[in-house]
Amino acid sequence: MGKMTISSFFKAYRSHLWGKERKKKYYWGFLGDILGELILPTDEEIIEFAKRDFSETVALRYFLQPWIMPDFYLYTEESRLRIRDTLAWYLHQPESELDSIINAFQVPIPIISSKQFYTVIWQEFFLSNFPDPIDPEEYEEDTSPEFINSLYKQAERPDWSDTSYYASPERIGTVRTDLLEWYSPERKLDELKRWATTGIRPNNIRGLMSDATKWLSYDDMYYGNDLALRQFQQLQENGLYVDRLTLTFDNDIGIGFFKGTTIPTKTRRARFLFDKLGNLLANYPILK
Repeated sequence: MGKMTISSFFKAYRSHLWGKERKKKYYWGFLGDILGELILPTDEEIIEFAKRDFSETVALRYFLQPWIMPDFYLYTEESRLRIRDTLAWYLHQPESELDSIINAFQVPIPIISSKQFYTVIWQEFFLSNFPDPIDPEEYEEDTSPEFINSLYKQAERPDWSDTSYYASPERIGTVRTDLLEWYSPERKLDELKRWATTGIRPNNIRGLMSDATKWLSYDDMYYGNDLALRQFQQLQENGLYVDRLTLTFDNDIGIGFFKGTTIPTKTRRARFLFDKLGNLLANYPILK
């Protein structure tokens, strides 16, 4: 074995640090952030979507394109890399992992296969059939607050006038006014259980079964709203914006049911959605 010199020691140490820095990071919540306008449908769209047949990949592809691509074009290069690493990781995991993400974000369309769903998104974003095999040792999950809220978009929006196909579903201002009421502390657990087990939402619109939650107290809900809005504004002042923020609290702030279950579960994590003018659209606890 050769003698370790100071020079070779520091070279090896730098290589070790570089290897750690080069770990590809992922976070499951990004798979909800990239769904664009799809997770803010109107009541009419929820009813219409639930009846659609997306078993054929081509039907799913043409449906998703105008809903997800306008947002993807706005992400910074660093954010796109994080999306790529996260998609690559989860597309190599058991499909049950993707199923739980679909349920957590209340995706409003009937999905035959969550892996098919996210494979189509990969193909649209990165123009390749499927991510190459990965080495799990090269990946690590990052659940730090800074990372999970780091999918930034360009502050200056492009002109969509020449891309009307992709601009069609994009909504600049508020399209929902009742979402803040869906998850209020006044919501009864029986209503949430009905949503999780039948797909009937709090406004009696029949959609699809998914995780269903509510806030435990108005104090936590209002505190979360204020914190999320301040973070949103700070990002805008720095020339960036997000339209989804995830906050983790020190105490249980929400309760609900996983899709298809009847035993309530508490959570300390909540998600906040904004329209592109900065109005708060929804604020719901998430169970995953």
